[in-house]
Amino acid sequence: MKLLRGSAKRKILAGVAILSLAALTAGSVVYAQAEREAEIISHFPRDGSKFVSRAASVVAWLDRPITQQTGDLDLLLYDRHGFSIDGALELGVDRRSIIFEPSRALDPGKYVASVRDKATTVSGPADLTTWSFSVPDQAPLAEGPGGSILLILDGAGEFATNYSEILRVEGLNTFETISVDDLTPKILSAHQLAILSTGSVEPEKEEMISGWVENENGNLIAMEPTGKIAELAGVTNHGPGVDDGYVHIDSAQAPGEGIVAEPIQFHGESGLLEMEYGTRAIASLQATATDPPGPPAITLKSGNEAHGSVAAYAFNLAKSTALTRQGNPEWAGQERDGIAPIRSNDLFFGSNGRDYLDLSKAHVPQADEQMRLFANLIGYMNQDNGPMPKFWYFPKFSKAILVMASDDHGTPNGTATMFQQLDELSPYGCSVDHWECFRATSWLTSNSGLSIDAAKNYSDRGFDVGAHVSTGCADWNARSLMLAFSQSLGEFRSKYRNLPPQTGNRMHCIAWSDWSTQATAERSWGMRIDMNYYYWPGEWVRGRSGFMTGSGLPMRFSDSSGGLVNVFQQETHLVDEVFVSNPEAVERLLARATGPEGFYGAFGTHYDFSNEFDVELVDIAIRNSIPMVSAKQLLEWTDARNASNFKNTNWDQGVLSFELDIDPGTHGMLRTMLPTGSVDGSLTGIRSRGEDITFMVETVKGVEYAIFDAASGSFVATYK
Repeated sequence: MKLLRGSAKRKILAGVAILSLAALTAGSVVYAQAEREAEIISHFPRDGSKFVSRAASVVAWLDRPITQQTGDLDLLLYDRHGFSIDGALELGVDRRSIIFEPSRALDPGKYVASVRDKATTVSGPADLTTWSFSVPDQAPLAEGPGGSILLILDGAGEFATNYSEILRVEGLNTFETISVDDLTPKILSAHQLAILSTGSVEPEKEEMISGWVENENGNLIAMEPTGKIAELAGVTNHGPGVDDGYVHIDSAQAPGEGIVAEPIQFHGESGLLEMEYGTRAIASLQATATDPPGPPAITLKSGNEAHGSVAAYAFNLAKSTALTRQGNPEWAGQERDGIAPIRSNDLFFGSNGRDYLDLSKAHVPQADEQMRLFANLIGYMNQDNGPMPKFWYFPKFSKAILVMASDDHGTPNGTATMFQQLDELSPYGCSVDHWECFRATSWLTSNSGLSIDAAKNYSDRGFDVGAHVSTGCADWNARSLMLAFSQSLGEFRSKYRNLPPQTGNRMHCIAWSDWSTQATAERSWGMRIDMNYYYWPGEWVRGRSGFMTGSGLPMRFSDSSGGLVNVFQQETHLVDEVFVSNPEAVERLLARATGPEGFYGAFGTHYDFSNEFDVELVDIAIRNSIPMVSAKQLLEWTDARNASNFKNTNWDQGVLSFELDIDPGTHGMLRTMLPTGSVDGSLTGIRSRGEDITFMVETVKGVEYAIFDAASGSFVATYK
């Protein structure tokens, strides 16, 4: 079969994708320097890579444009059994790369890729280069580590898998995930609290869940309940309610105590719930921020000795969280602010109508505050089963982080000067692993003045250097985006050949042409932290530092079908075009994170050495003792925190025992938070390995916690 695209001819022969360069270059100009064979200078995935995406393309980059004189090359891909993989090949836009796109997702296992010159020897083709990589057999992203919380997912539920991300972000790494179709009484009986992603289930499952709540003291949180589930929750669902409105939380009492008191946005649809006697409202719905509180948004029917507690949400929290963070999917692909290209802020910009982000609420991390209420609710409902431990967001109980990230558009020495300044200002003898040294990311164009040796030296010292991927400031589709990644990475690696794989990305001009395609593309290129959500333009922001995405926390993207993408969204909150020469706005953002508001966050930054914003940020961070880290460091921390969990939690007459399994990538910086109060009294001590554990006490979002170092092992906490 032959596929023609301009002068590029594709073939699939006997399951092997073959690129005939003689055909590809017919009629093209033959460059004088290309009279010898082209050399492979780099390839993707890297040799020995172990965590390659199933959606990855395979790319070989050459040292010169491909012409008739550079040879007749084949690119072949084999699985671990030696069977060839079907796919299609094409040249990159600069003719310096060969791109192999598998015809379907790669199965888990080891692969071998080979670029061959068919004309090299008389006896047959000779390999120019051969390398291998592996696609891991990983558990679904929504799958939890196990524990006392049961997350029940409905396959038809919108964004249901996002509940697993909410639990991880809130440090509740003690949950098991199951499909409602696989739910059994035995599985329910093994858990203390269940989260039902949809309140509408088959009658058999309704009876099963009802029996667990009514006879086994099971605690239940149900989203948009109907039928028997609504009866359990003490509410009646009268059908559609407010869409894209506001939630007004009762912050005067638990579990809402300590959460923001003003109305904040939710996105998506809601149901009109009517409470029965004995059910109370945790939060109310409003159509606008100034309306009086209306019908309940969240309700709680407290349990007793024979009956568990049941909470109900009138809206889909997981969907609301995804839309608040990623913007309005109905606006995807629209140029709304009049400033080309289409960017992520266009997903929030109302044009002639209402903004998707209420800018009067931009100072509040609206998604985060609702996730914190959710976590408070879980702990509050589960009190009879003992205090519920959790993990803090950031290393060493830090409440604010600056993620230092530059886009170097070819400056002579911008990156080197910045890196050197951070290195010199770092404490003497500091540890990069422990976030004591000041570090940063720089995404470079290939004409950057940073020398090859300097890039390697800074990388070895913990700085993060990568390609500044570009579409030429143009809107993209899936194909042109893939080619842009290939070209930009190829140009970068042709110069900087000895740097580690790139793990993060912020596109030149912040081109973001739809809702989630770029996140999916980044994962296929091995990039897992994205900083393209860019709080801009200045005429819209008007100096108001805050949260375009409603969040200061890294969290995985959702795709347009509601599934999780293994790439973390990290907003760029502090953009130089908006906040340069406005240090007061930056200070306010950090003060709200470290102060009584508790608007904690890892705050992404952007500077390109065209002004003094990087210098201003460094001064503010040092004066306020704010860690400065690279995007790569934040990604590695988030992965290690997510890989840590609680096991074998047990509550027995004032004694809480549990085990911690802590990933070594946390480098001893993870902190455990244990409520100091219980139904049997107050915390009197914590012991591990026969010794007393030192802890500090602090109130976080209305709950007083003992905070101590998280280390693998067994712990016993006593309450009297």
